[in-house]
Amino acid sequence: MENLPPSMLHKILSTVATMIGREDHFYRSANLIYLNDWVHEVSAVRTFRLKCYRSGNPEAIYLRGMYEFFILHLVDEGREKIHLAGERGCELAQFVNGMLNLAFSVDRRGIVHNYPAFTRQHVYKMFQIICSWQLSGHWDYDKPGMFLSVAERIDPNVPCDCWCSHIDPPEFEVSLNGSRSRWKCDRCFWNCAAWDFCDEIHLTARAWPIED
Repeated sequence: MENLPPSMLHKILSTVATMIGREDHFYRSANLIYLNDWVHEVSAVRTFRLKCYRSGNPEAIYLRGMYEFFILHLVDEGREKIHLAGERGCELAQFVNGMLNLAFSVDRRGIVHNYPAFTRQHVYKMFQIICSWQLSGHWDYDKPGMFLSVAERIDPNVPCDCWCSHIDPPEFEVSLNGSRSRWKCDRCFWNCAAWDFCDEIHLTARAWPIED
């Protein structure tokens, strides 16, 4: 679809919404995460995303929150929208909100404390999505100062001095892609996850269409 002329794409999107017969429901439930990369190229998609946002689409709210947080540096406003999108069922927003809460719980020693209720397999799954080429790789802006100071305080080397790194023989766990990594206790796992999250998540934010 990304190779279609803008006029044809706009006609398709509008026709689909009309054919369904419940246009508001269509805009509220449309999956927008992977339309994120088209915002600069296709004006029809910009219009479509705005209609979804105005209809309360949770993924549109999430994308707007990410734009406010990481690009406009409106940290409070952005976090509020990300949290709202999670409450409305956006899985990616739920993960990002939980990981932001984790990152912002870092103490003076570089240790995080506010562990989210995600399983390790869910964390691996969401990192695969965040690091996918469709969402990641955008470098045209800086991290917000508050977020940067939090990220810099998280210590990724906690496992080096932890008891879990000295288990002999070592224990391993298998991620979703089949790779094996050394097992970590909860403290080490969440510290490393928070550090990796802060290193990657800002690359998934993109510009938001200007509203009329």
